[in-house]
Amino acid sequence: MLSYRAAALGQRAEVVGFGVSSSSGGKPLSKASRRPLSLRIAGAQLCVDPDDIDANTRSVIEHVGRARAARCHFVVFPEMVLTGYHGRFAQTARDRAMAQVRQACKRNRICALVGAGHKPRPGVCYIQAVAIDDRGQTIGTHSKMVPTRGDRRFCTPGRRLRVFSYKGLGFGCLICNDMWVTPGCGPYPDPRLSYRLARRGARVIFHLINSGSSSQHIAYHESNLQLRAREGGLFIATANAAKPHPINCRSGIVSPEGTWLVSVPRRGQQFYSARVTIRSP
Repeated sequence: MLSYRAAALGQRAEVVGFGVSSSSGGKPLSKASRRPLSLRIAGAQLCVDPDDIDANTRSVIEHVGRARAARCHFVVFPEMVLTGYHGRFAQTARDRAMAQVRQACKRNRICALVGAGHKPRPGVCYIQAVAIDDRGQTIGTHSKMVPTRGDRRFCTPGRRLRVFSYKGLGFGCLICNDMWVTPGCGPYPDPRLSYRLARRGARVIFHLINSGSSSQHIAYHESNLQLRAREGGLFIATANAAKPHPINCRSGIVSPEGTWLVSVPRRGQQFYSARVTIRSP
C-alpha cells in the first residue's frame, strides 16, 4: 500500500510517500532505491509571452533562483514557457535562451524541467520538456507524444517515452495532453503514458501544462491527474501557464494516494515548494 503524511501551510508542504516496485513486467526497485529518498520539488505557474523569448527567459531564471532559495532539488515550469506556445520561434534564439537557463541551473545547483519548442530540422517542430541537471547539462528531453488537433498545425508528435534518473530518483516528463488525452482535442487514442512510466520505474512525473482557462475542463483535468497518480502509485508535480483568467488545472503536487498535497491559486503567477520523501514499505 502507498501512504503519505502531509502538513501544508500556505504554499509549503512536508510530504512522505512510500513507493512500491512495479508489478510483473515492470522494473523492480534496486537495493539503493529502497533507501528513504527525500527531495524538495518546486513549481512555477508563469505567464508565457508569445513573442518575447528574452522576457520568458528572465522569468524562468528568476524562478530557478527562487527554487534554489527554497532549497529545492527540482523545479518544473509550464509547457512552452521559453519560446511561447507556437511554432514561429527562431531556433537560434531558443538555443541562446536555453543556454542561459542551463547556466542558471549550474549556478544554482538545481535540476529544472523547462518547456520549449525545438526545431531539429526544417519542417519539424517538437513541443518539448528539457531536463537540465545541477551541472547545467541536459539529462534528456521528452517530446509531446499526444499533441492536440491545434498543436498539430505546427507540432510533430514525439515517439519515445523515457524514464530519467537524477539524485537517485527515477522520473518522467509528460506535457499537457500527454497525461489526460482530453475529449474534444482530437480523435487520438490514449496511450496511458503515466501508467507506462510507473511500470518502468518512475516515482515522480513532472507535468508541464499550458491548458487555458475553459472552466468546463477543470473537473476532467484534475480528477484525471488524481486517478492516474493513484493508478501508477507515484507523485505528479504540475506547472501550468498563468492566464488573465483562472486556469483549468491547478499547479501543485498530487500524491500516490490521489490527493493534492500542495497547490496554488488558479489566477496569476504563483510558486510552490514541497518536500517529498519516498520510502519502500
